Amino acid sequence: MKRLSRTRLFLLEMLVNLLIFVIGAAVCITTLSEAYSLSASSRVLTKSHHAVENAAMAFRSTNGDISALPDILNGKLTAADKMEVWYDKNWNVCSSESGIYHLEIAVNELENNIIKAHITMYPPQGDAVVQLSISQYKPTN
Repeated sequence: MKRLSRTRLFLLEMLVNLLIFVIGAAVCITTLSEAYSLSASSRVLTKSHHAVENAAMAFRSTNGDISALPDILNGKLTAADKMEVWYDKNWNVCSSESGIYHLEIAVNELENNIIKAHITMYPPQGDAVVQLSISQYKPTN
């Protein structure tokens, strides 16, 4: 029986070590990729929550007057009871042509001077990320 020389044995050991290293590197890269994706989606969710909360506070500060909201939120009225604000990838307010994220506020007047607003944040594709319904009493003049 022929014995393996020390050089061949060393090369075989190096190939096995290289194989283990490559498998470990592939597992690490996959884990880091998933972590980056999870971090990005978490960042979008956090920024969406902030934008929706800001819109809710602005709605409250105007006593439910949707016509005053575009001045506060830098948005525009699309109808008598709807307003929208567009954000770019850095979450700065921008035009609808260059916007990625879309905040929409829809207002319904209920009885007894109650105004209800539905605030929704939409991502570039898919369903709404964050939705919030808020009610406000509108005092009579």
